[in-house]
Amino acid sequence: MAERRAAFEARFGALGTGSPLLMLGDRVFTLVELMERLGLAMEGCRSIDARALGSDRFVIRYLDGDDQCVVAYEFDPAFRYLGETRVHVAEWIGEGTAWISS
Repeated sequence: MAERRAAFEARFGALGTGSPLLMLGDRVFTLVELMERLGLAMEGCRSIDARALGSDRFVIRYLDGDDQCVVAYEFDPAFRYLGETRVHVAEWIGEGTAWISS
């Protein structure tokens, strides 16, 4: 496993092991709702999963088809951008990539 992928998965977990739903406050959001709310619902972007990283930090992971990268987009409970990590999709090719074609 490449170093960038290993660091990515150490921080955020293996791809596809997150949830299709995320609880923020008293509301549950779907991946589609999160992508729209965060301004990430663009052609070529496909959501993978989401998870809480703590009580005040969340991540949604998605495939950016234009850049050919898997992106971990971090945000706070008010949907403010906190940072992102990008790893080229080639680091997952040839392994269980059901999250790409689903």
